[in-house]
Amino acid sequence: MLQKKIPILYLIISTIVGSSFTFFAFSTAQKTQFQKENIETPVNAAAANPGCNYNILRLSGYQYVHPVSGTDPDCPSPKYNTLENEILNFIEQEKAVNDLVSASVYINDFSQNEWMDVNENEQYHPGSLLKLASLITILRMAESKPGILNEEVLFPTVLKEGIPAQTFNSKAIQPGHKYKIKELLRYMIAFSDNNATGLLHPYLDVALFQKIFTDLNLPAIDIHDTNYQISVKKFSRFIRVLYDAGYLTISASEYAMSLLAEGDFNYGITKSLPPALKVAHKFGEFGNKPFSELHETAIIYLDKRPYLITVMTRGHDVKKQAATIASISKMVYDKMSSSPN
Repeated sequence: MLQKKIPILYLIISTIVGSSFTFFAFSTAQKTQFQKENIETPVNAAAANPGCNYNILRLSGYQYVHPVSGTDPDCPSPKYNTLENEILNFIEQEKAVNDLVSASVYINDFSQNEWMDVNENEQYHPGSLLKLASLITILRMAESKPGILNEEVLFPTVLKEGIPAQTFNSKAIQPGHKYKIKELLRYMIAFSDNNATGLLHPYLDVALFQKIFTDLNLPAIDIHDTNYQISVKKFSRFIRVLYDAGYLTISASEYAMSLLAEGDFNYGITKSLPPALKVAHKFGEFGNKPFSELHETAIIYLDKRPYLITVMTRGHDVKKQAATIASISKMVYDKMSSSPN
């Protein structure tokens, strides 16, 4: 069984609604870090936006290889200027009538490898979206120690630390029962169960959890700082790296995405989409009076045109913010489903 306990994480789990931590025992010898380089833009993107280069994210720390984990044009696509303006206008309308303070959006069209963002400089606390970082950490460890996913943990009648409440609740683990680590992962990701998160958190290797952020070339996270913030585009790298299968093995990435595809939060991105449409998604809440934050990130498996969408919001009513996310998602879906490739 894992035994490394990090009581300092209580500082975060007791203050962040829906925040997430887990365990990790992966060898620190395999140090990796993303690096950027530029290449000339492929023909389709260059035609739409001349002079725009590509950013390539590469993993370093290996002796003979320098793996590519993702590529993106350096510039947003002008193809989405009309959609961007529509979303901006909608956000301003919501701010005027619906208790919304701010909202930011990132979209990546995988079929064209083109992207756009709205209010890209706004910073948000990811809240329960941090569970994606925990999931990646656990699965990275499991690549070198597969049996860890079948280890069992007892859910006691009373946890040592209080578990933060959240507005949107679903299935939860039950006191007095034992759960395999892979079962706790499912509850943590598919149902955003904070009890499962709390049960995993004492086993987290803090250094390895933090390393996920530096590996993805994201702002370093200080576990003592309960006000960690990040932009919508940068946070999208967590789900993007799973979809691209460039950080974990293909099988581990597939498993992670299958858990996200079980997500049953239906008040945001998926609310106005066709019920049969496959979506892998995760929401996150963060409460910090006088404001509340609600976010959601997703891969939409639209036939022949899969795309990534992340919406982050700050306001005074998370239920109204969920409706804002749903409306923005529908606007994007209508654009993607009606436009030729």
